[in-house]
Amino acid sequence: MGKGYHSRSPEEFRNYLKQINDKNKKTRWRQIVLLIDLVLVVLIFYIGFKALNPGSFQNSTKSDKQVVDGYPMYLSLSREEDPTYQGYFLFIENNTKSEIKVPNPEWKSEFRIKTRNGILCFSEPIPWEERKIPSQANGFLYHSVSKEKWRTLVPDCRKEIFDEEASIFRSKFRSLDLGFYAQVVVHSSDRTYTFQIKQKPYK
Repeated sequence: MGKGYHSRSPEEFRNYLKQINDKNKKTRWRQIVLLIDLVLVVLIFYIGFKALNPGSFQNSTKSDKQVVDGYPMYLSLSREEDPTYQGYFLFIENNTKSEIKVPNPEWKSEFRIKTRNGILCFSEPIPWEERKIPSQANGFLYHSVSKEKWRTLVPDCRKEIFDEEASIFRSKFRSLDLGFYAQVVVHSSDRTYTFQIKQKPYK
């Protein structure tokens, strides 16, 4: 005869049901333990990957450094909170033995906003304010942009700059894909330099 319950006393029947119940409990606990182990493995992998690749889960607030007319330069995003303007610093290193004035009169600069797909959404010339940088020192040029200008852009551009569909229910990994590119383009006498930062959309 096959396995299962056959004609037994009430006490045997209760013991039989108890054995089945205990077996089911053990199975559920095994499943819970396996699930916890899986979550821990994923968490450890995430922490390890984030430690080895700190820039993978956040946007850098500065661009790569480039040398323009002999001066190392990079673009940096201002951290100052302002609901109407966004500021950008173009840092310049003066490693020479004499004071310099920036920008070079031959430089023509513009500020741009591009989508993740490289579509140009916004562009304006930059009227840099002249500054002096002492010998063996660092200085900067500053440019601020009105966010209200960005709000008048076409929807396909605006939705990448402003997160109009922000939600606590949206996947954290989905939000990593969001963003746009801010660029400062410097046209010097010999070539064009593009300093770029990927920014998260404003909420």
